[in-house]
Amino acid sequence: TFRDSLTASERVIAGRWFGGAATADTISQVSIERDVAGDMGVKLGDVVTWDVQGVRVPTRVTSLREVNWARFEPNFFAVFEPRALAQAPKQYVLLARAPSRDVVARLQRASVARFPNVSSVDLSLVLETVDRIVSKVSVAIRFMALFSLALGVPVLFTAVAATRRQRVREGVLLRTLGATRAQVRKILLSEYALLGVLGSLTGMVLAFGGAWALVRFVFAGTFAPAWAPALAIAALMTALTLTIGLLSGRDVFRETPVAALRDA
Repeated sequence: TFRDSLTASERVIAGRWFGGAATADTISQVSIERDVAGDMGVKLGDVVTWDVQGVRVPTRVTSLREVNWARFEPNFFAVFEPRALAQAPKQYVLLARAPSRDVVARLQRASVARFPNVSSVDLSLVLETVDRIVSKVSVAIRFMALFSLALGVPVLFTAVAATRRQRVREGVLLRTLGATRAQVRKILLSEYALLGVLGSLTGMVLAFGGAWALVRFVFAGTFAPAWAPALAIAALMTALTLTIGLLSGRDVFRETPVAALRDA
C-alpha cells in the first residue's frame, strides 16, 4: 500500500517516516515491518526493487515499523510513499464494523447493488472461529492450572508432615522453658505463614517467568500478567499452609515433655 501517514496500529521503531514532503532522492521511499525486514536481511538505507505487475519499482528503506497484527485493521508489511505507486493500478480496502448480522447482510446487498465490482467479505465468521479456539485453549490452560494446584496439596501435606515431630519437640521444649500456649501458637503461625508466603512467591515468579518467556519468544507478543488471580491463589495457598500446619501442630499442646524427650 501507499500513504503519507501512520495508522493507530503501527509505530516507527527505526529510521524516519517519509511523510508527505517530497525529497530530492530519485528513488522512492518505503517503510517495512521489522520482522519482515529481519527475514529479508534488509536494513535502513538498503535499496529494494519491487515487481509491481511487471513494472520494476526501486525503493530505499527509510524506516522500520512495529505493527500490532492483533488488531483487525488493514495492516501491511510494506508501506510506500505515495509517489512510488501513483501510476500503478489500485484496489481499495475498507474495513467496517457492523453491530449485527442483519446489518452486514443489508450492507453487502447495498454495496453489490450499487457497485457490482466490489467484493464484500464477512470477517465475523473468522472472529467467531478464533474466539472458539481461544476459548478451548483457555479452558485447557485453566484445567492444567487447577490440576497442578490439586497436585500441590499432597506435596504440601507431605512437606509439613516431614517436620511434624521436630515441631512437636520444639513446642514442648518451649512450653517446658515457660512459654505460654499463646506464645507457642504465635511462633507456629509465624513459621507457617512465612513458609506459605515464600512458597507462593516462588510459584508466582516461576509461573510469570515461564509465561513471559513463552509469550515473548514463542508467540512474539506482549506479556500482560493476571495479577488479581495470581494474588488470590497465593493467598489461598498461604491460608492452606497455615491450616495444615496448625492442624499438624495440635500435638504440641497434647504431648507431655517426658514423651517428647523420650521420642527424641
